[in-house]
Amino acid sequence: MNDTGGIRFLQKVLLLLGVLFLSLPSTGFSAQTTEASLAPGVFRNHASYPIEWWYLTGRISYPGQRPRDGFEGTFFRFNTSYRHPNGRPRSPWEPSRILSFHGAYSDTVDHRFRSTQLLSRTFRRAVSLQSDPLRIRLGENRLELLPDPGHPGEFRLRLFEQVGNRLLDFTLRGEGPPLREGPGGRLVTGSGPRDWAWYLSYPGLSLKGRVGQIKSDGSIRWTPVTGVAWFDHEWTGALLGNGQTGWIWLGARLSGNHALMAFQMQRKHRPDRFQGGTYLSLQNKGFHTDWLDPSDVTFRIRSYWKSPHTGICYPSRLDLFVRSLKKKWRIRPVLNDQELTGRPDYWEGAVEIQDPVSGRRAGDGYLELTGFPVLKGACP
Repeated sequence: MNDTGGIRFLQKVLLLLGVLFLSLPSTGFSAQTTEASLAPGVFRNHASYPIEWWYLTGRISYPGQRPRDGFEGTFFRFNTSYRHPNGRPRSPWEPSRILSFHGAYSDTVDHRFRSTQLLSRTFRRAVSLQSDPLRIRLGENRLELLPDPGHPGEFRLRLFEQVGNRLLDFTLRGEGPPLREGPGGRLVTGSGPRDWAWYLSYPGLSLKGRVGQIKSDGSIRWTPVTGVAWFDHEWTGALLGNGQTGWIWLGARLSGNHALMAFQMQRKHRPDRFQGGTYLSLQNKGFHTDWLDPSDVTFRIRSYWKSPHTGICYPSRLDLFVRSLKKKWRIRPVLNDQELTGRPDYWEGAVEIQDPVSGRRAGDGYLELTGFPVLKGACP
């Protein structure tokens, strides 16, 4: 690329996205924000929005075992303010769009957590985003919508990722329309005019594939696995509102074919008033969706875990109350240390959902914790 100004701009973009990932500014966008434009969008790139991500988490079973290990794979797309100079030939190195990949694997037998974070401008096929059909690639990590699902109304996704010495090669199946996380699929997270996101989910994808372990001699030992996964697709104008530092987010599959998404935005030393969620319940005539108001949702932190890597105090065990449903759950991590360290540092990992009275297992899911402070002393 001959444009030295463009190179300097790319360096600044990569630095800012790495350091300020959770506090990107609320930039304007020209997309049509109507429900009609939302409907076909679950597997499509919404390029006019500055921020977009495709998110997969799940629990997997090895042959003869119950679901145990957890995984996460998320692809992000960020638009930049770069504009191609008039009169100059275009270059594949132009930093108008940045892709990022976050992957993690929670080994509940060896009690080990592995994670990876990658960030790059798009460049031909090696780092690319294709909309129709969906195909995202960042090096060897890729997510794609596969053709010919086999049955009407079904779809198949393929996820391939590398996390440390683990290779994950999964095919995920789902069917029907996505769950709209908020009325019309629009989730409000703050008081500003752009503090909201289009948010679509498939909470219960079936999973089949294999996990590869790279040995010291470079060979790979593959093991077949099955499981269940949660898929989210969001696009928005801003990740955080004024004064917000992060969030608590839970996606849980509950006993009886129920699903729950609950969130609470965070300020530096206290919860924000913006919280809510979605409860999907199986009834005689199909599924019923309850959108949870801010007054419905209360997270109560029972204990903290202090990261030995960053000094951040994260909530470790939590209780979740949903008033309108008259329900309460306890959230317990399968491993304490499921922190992704880099830029930014945050905790995201597999959790078990329990009945707080009996202590019995009531489901499983993934919990994400961002925006919590570094403390020199002990956690509260």
